Amino acid sequence: MRAKTKRERAIAIPHAGVGMTRYQLYRKAWGRVESATEAGYYLEAITLLESILTDRLESRASYLTGRNEGYQNLGPLIHTLQQHESIADFRPIIDRIDAWRERRNEALHEIVKFQRGERPTWEEKVGPLPQIVREGKKVLCAFDAVDKRERRNNGARPAATEPAAFGDARHEQVT
Repeated sequence: MRAKTKRERAIAIPHAGVGMTRYQLYRKAWGRVESATEAGYYLEAITLLESILTDRLESRASYLTGRNEGYQNLGPLIHTLQQHESIADFRPIIDRIDAWRERRNEALHEIVKFQRGERPTWEEKVGPLPQIVREGKKVLCAFDAVDKRERRNNGARPAATEPAAFGDARHEQVT
């Protein structure tokens, strides 16, 4: 078995096109989240939300630690942010992302699993999925709103979600 090589997240630098590439990927992924949700493909929507969220958290974690924190799972990223985040507005959002991560795990990794003595139906297992998608969209947009604000306040590069990678998702920012 070959050892995995450590992959590094592409970092946006002026005139390299990384930011625009990421923005276009976010726009397409968000569009797919919306269409998958409308079609009832909630597991696909959850998976895409996780990918976008993870990339945003990798960016924030890299900024906070001063090293490339790319290609991590949500759990370790959340732990890194809990250790290093000093902006108070991020903290409750990080906690919400962690709670969403747990529900996402149940949805994606335990859809056919059940405990001894239980006999869940398919409908019972998939029933919570629309709410998991809604919450994923809300926590992503809430994180993005604070991230954009902090970047503007600190004179940093705009987030890769600027100007509107998530369309007109302002209604999703309810905290």
